[in-house]
Amino acid sequence: MHPFSSLTIGIFVAGYITARWDLVTRLYELAIFAWDHGVFARVAKAFAAISLVYVFLAIPLDRLASHEAAVHPRVLAHGISAQEQLRRRGSF
Repeated sequence: MHPFSSLTIGIFVAGYITARWDLVTRLYELAIFAWDHGVFARVAKAFAAISLVYVFLAIPLDRLASHEAAVHPRVLAHGISAQEQLRRRGSF
């Protein structure tokens, strides 16, 4: 009998279906457990808190930084390397 037979395929398919069914039922049990213990409500509250921090802190800081960058643009070194700048100052 050939080692790769229809029995081998049948055992593989049965094991695969059993493993998938076990994963689905465990996921279902985990979702029920999380719902019973208020995990989803806490996640929603944390998401709202993080979103408010972002809206009230990060966005104004970004707007302030972009405004300051526009008001005080950096002067480029016009192609002079850092080593050349140090050499001209006598620091190198």
